[in-house]
Amino acid sequence: MSDFLKRVGMAQAELKAPKNQYNSFGKYNYRSCEDILEAAKPINKKYGLVLLLTDKPVCIGQRYYIEATARLYDIESEQFIEATASARESDTKKGMDDSQVTGTASSYARKYALNGLYNIDDTKDADTDAYKKQTTNTTAAPEYKCGDCGKPFEAFRDPTSGKTFTPAEVFQMAKKRNADGVARCAECRKKQGGA
Repeated sequence: MSDFLKRVGMAQAELKAPKNQYNSFGKYNYRSCEDILEAAKPINKKYGLVLLLTDKPVCIGQRYYIEATARLYDIESEQFIEATASARESDTKKGMDDSQVTGTASSYARKYALNGLYNIDDTKDADTDAYKKQTTNTTAAPEYKCGDCGKPFEAFRDPTSGKTFTPAEVFQMAKKRNADGVARCAECRKKQGGA
């Protein structure tokens, strides 16, 4: 393993970006792109790494997505690793002009590109109360929601086989049904012309 990848691994292990933001409408905690960037800056400096973020619009079908790339460079050799993520622009967003809609999609895509680059996940420390709540909660987790309307996916029991699918499994099946990889609930899939 190269020295560069060892330093990247140490930076990934050291970076902590807790969900310190609160969405009072949806009643959930989250981390923003800016939270990750602030946590990453001193760690990148410590390990001789430079982070660059870029994004570009991509048209898939008739919808526009913002594709963000997070690239981490080695200062000495200019080697790099990268991660990409995409977010779909809303048709409209109440109280926002077009540039704000694009900016929102950009922030979302950049955040998930950074999550991939730094291996940030949403698991809880097994010793915390938050972990116990997460593992005993039977409702759909916020991350398993429709990419269009935001409605959470719920557990589903197949009447034919009798098998019960978790919200995560329903979410993954919904993603596979769409060429663009967006998990949509049945109502939004019908609006898009899907079965």
